[in-house]
Amino acid sequence: MQLVGDVKCYYCGFVSGELVSSDGQSLKNGTFRPAPGVNSALAAKGTLRCARCGGPVFIDDVRTERPRPAAITFERERPGRPRRARPHPTESAGAGVP
Repeated sequence: MQLVGDVKCYYCGFVSGELVSSDGQSLKNGTFRPAPGVNSALAAKGTLRCARCGGPVFIDDVRTERPRPAAITFERERPGRPRRARPHPTESAGAGVP
């Protein structure tokens, strides 16, 4: 199980992402997972600030979750025209006989 908490702004209430830590560890030592559309470079500076207004943030709505499974990728079909269906050889052999 993982411990997950939302990173929320004091000023505007915007959720910039989540802090995730493995079971038994504090969220202070967690990994920042940015929300969709948020630049992940915010956490690279070493201090977390709001992605919208730059204000101070706090951890809200702490919960436990199961780790997310690995993403599944599907192979694309080959580009181009679809194959033409051909009649079965036994059907075409009897077509010319009256």
